[in-house]
Amino acid sequence: MTVQTNTKQTKTNLSKPVPRFGFRDFKQWRQVFELLLASNALGLILAVASVARLSDITWVLLIHHVLFVSWVCVAFAYCIDYLQRRMPYLARKTFFIFNFLVLILIVLFSGFIINILQHHAQFPRHALTWQIISEHSLRRMVLGGGIGLIVLRYLYVRELWIEQRQSELMARVQALQARIHPHFLFNSLNSVVSLIGSDPFKAEQMLIDLSSLFRASLTELREVSLREEVELCQRYLKIEGVRLGDRLQVKWRIDGENLLNQAKIPLLTLQPLLENCIYHGVESLSKASMVSILIEIRDHHVSIVLTNPYRTKEAQVKSESNQGNGIAIDNVKQRLMAYYGAEVKFSTFARDDVYTTLLSYRYQ
Repeated sequence: MTVQTNTKQTKTNLSKPVPRFGFRDFKQWRQVFELLLASNALGLILAVASVARLSDITWVLLIHHVLFVSWVCVAFAYCIDYLQRRMPYLARKTFFIFNFLVLILIVLFSGFIINILQHHAQFPRHALTWQIISEHSLRRMVLGGGIGLIVLRYLYVRELWIEQRQSELMARVQALQARIHPHFLFNSLNSVVSLIGSDPFKAEQMLIDLSSLFRASLTELREVSLREEVELCQRYLKIEGVRLGDRLQVKWRIDGENLLNQAKIPLLTLQPLLENCIYHGVESLSKASMVSILIEIRDHHVSIVLTNPYRTKEAQVKSESNQGNGIAIDNVKQRLMAYYGAEVKFSTFARDDVYTTLLSYRYQ
């Protein structure tokens, strides 16, 4: 299968603005679970602090404090996340004041609902009055303000921690990306030399493909279209095809080929995986070997399956002599997680002398 060249490039850097006080994705259940756990602990502490003796604590008191604090924390965090995505370039001071007003509204509304429910539960036949509805409003606003400051501080520290981890990861990824395996460079140059006399045009094309790989390895870490990555991999496979000849057979299958320009992937994600297929699979066999690449694109979701034949003993020997390649494969997984979060799925397994690599992720 031939993929047509598209000169338009997508350059989405990891350096784009990210929320300072919000979650990177509020829909991720782990992040919400962290906040709920912290808010429940805070609710228990406030319940204990509100009584003179521990024997005065009741289940109603505990549930009242835990539910109130948890609701305020989660609702406030969601509002921060939502508003910051809607107004990403709002000045920090203005954003803080605006969110504080939202917090007060959340606290007052929650307090009114609690008072109404408590009144109906205790005095179902008595009429509601504004005094009953607004009871303890000042106390709840002070308490809610303290909770809001805790939530802001928690999200701020958490975001700094995530940014630090991502910076360290990006530095390591960039260093690994810039590395060209010496054996690949040596073998490629030898193949070019052998072709200069017999087929100079083919040697020229091989040098062009090799320069494209070098250019990609030295460029800044960024997202590219999946079409760009596929074309880069095809250049790499052409180089290896000259060296390995008929021993290397490649089969491409792309479901959703019309979405290749829209789908995103970090630069040089597939190439190390294909290099792994060839180095641990094709090179260890003397007969023709098939490397299969299946790509499926549906609803902003990409699934990629790579398969190659291999021999256990030869693969084990090569694995022991080439630990750096294993590091590069692990780097692919970490790079995908840095871009697309914990929903990335990456796995490898061997069965019936066939080695399979599976990866899937959801792009924006």
